[in-house]
Amino acid sequence: MGLKGDLTELPLPDLIEMTAMGRKTGRLVIFGPDGAVAGHLAFRDGRLAGAHCDGLSAEKAFYALLAVTTGTFEFDSAAGLDESACNLGTESLLIEGMRRLDEIQHLRRRIPAPAKVRLLGGEPGDAVETRVLGYLGPGARRVGDIVDGVLVGGHADEYETLHALDRLVERGVVRVEAPLAKSERPGKPGGPPQPELER
Repeated sequence: MGLKGDLTELPLPDLIEMTAMGRKTGRLVIFGPDGAVAGHLAFRDGRLAGAHCDGLSAEKAFYALLAVTTGTFEFDSAAGLDESACNLGTESLLIEGMRRLDEIQHLRRRIPAPAKVRLLGGEPGDAVETRVLGYLGPGARRVGDIVDGVLVGGHADEYETLHALDRLVERGVVRVEAPLAKSERPGKPGGPPQPELER
C-alpha cells in the first residue's frame, strides 16, 4: 500500500529518515507545487538505491530534491526497483545535504540569481569552472541562467556551480555585477519611471 502526503506537513528529510529507520523498500516520487514530478528516490532496505532530479542522478539528485519544500509525495512500496545506481546510507546523505543547503543559501546571498557575471579573462581551474565559463561566453549572463545552463547536462548541481563561480570571482576571472535596487537606479527624483531602466 502506498503512502501519500504533503511536504509542508511531512518534510522530505523527515520522510527519508522514517524510510531509513523502517528499512523500507520502494519508490518515493516528489511532486512540486505545480503538480509536476520534481524527481524520485528509490530505496532498498532503507538505503538509497537510485535518485533522479532535473538530469541529475544519485547523490546530486538526492541533494537537489532536499531543496523541495512545497508540493506532495507518493511512496510506493510495491514499485519494482530496477535501480542499482548507488547503495548509500541515508543518514550521512541527509547530514551532508542539510550542510549543502545552508551553504547554498549563503552563496545565493553573495551571488544572487539576478546578478550579471562578466568575463574578465583567465583560465578555469577544473571541469565545473570550464562548464561555467563555456556557458558564460565572452559577454555577460545572469547567475541564474548560468546555473540553469550548467544543470542541463547534469554534470554539476547548483552547489558545485555556485562554488565554481565563487572561486572564479576570487581569482578575478569573472566579475559579479549586482543589480541595482530600484531606489538606487538613476532617474529624476519624483519623475516618471524610465522603462529602459526597469528591466
